[in-house]
Amino acid sequence: MEEKLDRKTAFRELSPVRLILCALCLMAIAAAYLLRDGETGMRWVYYHISRPYHTFMARLCAHVPFSVAELFYALAVAAILVYIISQIVRIIRKPEKGRRVYITILTLIVVCLLFWAAYSYLWTPYYYAPSFAQQADIDDGAVSTPELEAVTRYFAGKANQYAGKVPRDENGVYAADRQDILNRAAAVYAAAAGKWPFLAGDALRPKGILCSKVMSLTDFTGFFFPLTGEANLNMDSPAVMLPATEEHELSHQRGIGREQECNFIAVAACMDSGDADFEYSGALTAYIYLGNALRSADEAAWQKIYASLSDTVLSDLKQNNGYWAAYENTFVYKVSNSAYESFLQGNGQTLGLKSYGACVNLLTHYYYAIAK
Repeated sequence: MEEKLDRKTAFRELSPVRLILCALCLMAIAAAYLLRDGETGMRWVYYHISRPYHTFMARLCAHVPFSVAELFYALAVAAILVYIISQIVRIIRKPEKGRRVYITILTLIVVCLLFWAAYSYLWTPYYYAPSFAQQADIDDGAVSTPELEAVTRYFAGKANQYAGKVPRDENGVYAADRQDILNRAAAVYAAAAGKWPFLAGDALRPKGILCSKVMSLTDFTGFFFPLTGEANLNMDSPAVMLPATEEHELSHQRGIGREQECNFIAVAACMDSGDADFEYSGALTAYIYLGNALRSADEAAWQKIYASLSDTVLSDLKQNNGYWAAYENTFVYKVSNSAYESFLQGNGQTLGLKSYGACVNLLTHYYYAIAK
C-alpha cells in the first residue's frame, strides 16, 4: 500500500508546467486545424499575426549579417542532444528511473508541440491567403501542348541568348560572385513588386547558410524560416540557380506561400531585372520546369528544343544535374524529401514536391503572348 502511495505522490510531482504546456499547445494546434475549415479564420491569422510578425522579425534579423535561422537550428540541435545525453546519464546513475524517463519524454514532446504550434500560426496561414494568381489576375489553369511547346522554345532561346553574357570559370561553367548576387537580390525583386504592388516590402538581403552542404544533403536550395522571417540560401549548390532561388525565397518573405507561385515570381523578377546573370538563371529555371512538362506531353517536340540548346547551356545543366545526383540516393536525402512531401500535402499542396513544377501553367499563360 505504501509503495502505491509513493508512486501516486511521485506522479503528482511530475512537472505540472510541462503538462500545462502540452495541453495549451494541443489546444492551439487543434484551433489552427479548425480554422482551416474556412478561409476567413486563417486569412485573419495571416493578416494579423503571421505577416506582422514576419515583417518585424525580418527587419530585426536584418541587423545581423548571418542567418539567425541557422544559429537557431544549431543551438536547438545542440541543446536537445545535451539534454538527452544528460538525462540518459541521470537515468543510469539515479533511482526513480521510470519518473526520469517520463519527464524526459514529456519534455521532448513539449518542444515538438511548441514548434508545431508556432508553424501552425506563422506558416500554415500562407497557404490559405489569397493566391498570387488571384491577386495578379493570371490564369493558372491547364494549358495545351502547343502553348507549352511555344513557351518552352521561348525560354530555351532566352537561355541561349544570356548564356554567353554571364561570368564563367576556366571550364566554361557559370561562375558569378555569390555574395554579389545576394547583394542585388532585393533590387531585382523590386521589378516584380512594381508590377504587382501586393508584393511590396522591405528591401532585405537574403542570408547565405554556412552549413550549406547539410542543406544539399536534405535537397534544399533555400528556405524561408517562419520564426525569424529570413530568406536563407544554399551557398554550395550550383551558382547558376542561385539568382532565381533567392527571388523564390524573397517571395515567401513577401507573403506568398505556394511553391509554384514563388517559382513563377522568381522567373518573372529575373527576366525583368536587366542583369544578364539573373536573366540567365530565370530563363534556365523556367526552361527546366517547362522542358520537363513538355517531355512528358510530347517528347519529340522536347527533343527538338533540347537540341537547340547551346553547349554552354548544356554544360550548366550537366553541372547542376551532376551536383544533385551525388546526393539523391542517400538515406537523408530520401527521408527529407518524404517528410517535406508530407508537410506540403498536409498544408493543402496536394501535388507535394511536384508543386514546384506546377509553375508551368502560370509561365505558359503569362508568356505565351510573346512566345508564340
